[in-house]
Amino acid sequence: MNMTLKQINSLPAPTWSWLGVNGTDISLEIPEILPFQNENIVSQIPKEVTVFSRKLPVPTVETGLGADASNFVLDHRNCGITAVVPAGIYSEQPIYLSYRIDEANPAVVDMNTVVAEEGSEITIVMSYFSKEGVPGFHSGLTRLYAGKNAVIHLVQVQLLNDICVNFDNIGAVVQENGGIDVVQVEFGAKTAFAGCKTRLLGRNSRMDMNTIYFGDRSRSLDTNYIAEHVGQKTHSEMKASGALLDESSKIFRGTIDFRKGAKQAVGHESEYSLLFSPRVRNRTAPLILCAEDDVEGQHAATAGKIDENKLFYLMSRGLDELAAKKLVIEAQFQPATGKIPDPALRRAVSDYVEKRLNRIESLSH
Repeated sequence: MNMTLKQINSLPAPTWSWLGVNGTDISLEIPEILPFQNENIVSQIPKEVTVFSRKLPVPTVETGLGADASNFVLDHRNCGITAVVPAGIYSEQPIYLSYRIDEANPAVVDMNTVVAEEGSEITIVMSYFSKEGVPGFHSGLTRLYAGKNAVIHLVQVQLLNDICVNFDNIGAVVQENGGIDVVQVEFGAKTAFAGCKTRLLGRNSRMDMNTIYFGDRSRSLDTNYIAEHVGQKTHSEMKASGALLDESSKIFRGTIDFRKGAKQAVGHESEYSLLFSPRVRNRTAPLILCAEDDVEGQHAATAGKIDENKLFYLMSRGLDELAAKKLVIEAQFQPATGKIPDPALRRAVSDYVEKRLNRIESLSH
């Protein structure tokens, strides 16, 4: 079937069109979306949490990828859950969701909704795998609603194969003193799109976004992260880091949007990208929008080679140049991967990176 989406990952305020970062139109053929065959996508459900496999009526939430991508999932969903955490419940045990593309499931279109009621806290770990050699398609919509004094921790790990297409779309709303913590690992798929928009509605609400990416061969990654500050004394942190090799490409859009009335709000964003080939294409669009004067906003973006002093130090300890560069790449991912609560999933991420790096005979600098 054909999928056509308009202006995916649009910047909230467009810049010069020749930069090619305002948004992306998509038209591609995707596998037929069949009923999902695996019923065991959910494991370790905390006893206090209610999980539904059906869709429940919840308020609309704006997302990073945009309305077209959200509507596609709403119209074609074949799997996903809704989890409701009752007021006052702190769940030490995460909910694990695992989706896999294979011959029986060439297209995974999942919609997952998490509602954390007042004073509650929950961790959701979502992983996406695929069978090697199977071309596949994934489009996910994740909606997060953190009530007053509630916290949602979301971990997304995408390790699809080189002939898959991936869409990860997140929308979040946070009330007074609530929080959203997101860790997003975008390592797989030949073409990947990822976006997250968080509306910080309540006073002292916060968002912490950590994303890591890895590009090799001709892989492309297109991302869009937005923190919309509405309430007073809201706080956002966006951090992105990654490595680009061969002829891979990446667009990073990071927007801190201070709306009128968001007094004493604070927003920080930063991106650090290691470039290992003169053939990579690296585009970054950090953006701060401000309709309120009593705020603090900072953004920074750095792209370049490995620090030569760091490389020399590692090589002086007995590593050859290639091994030293591999170690630097893995270390760059550690702050984010260290937040994955499942040791087996952390190993899967590490093994995935090691497998890809082992195919590289040299890392130019």
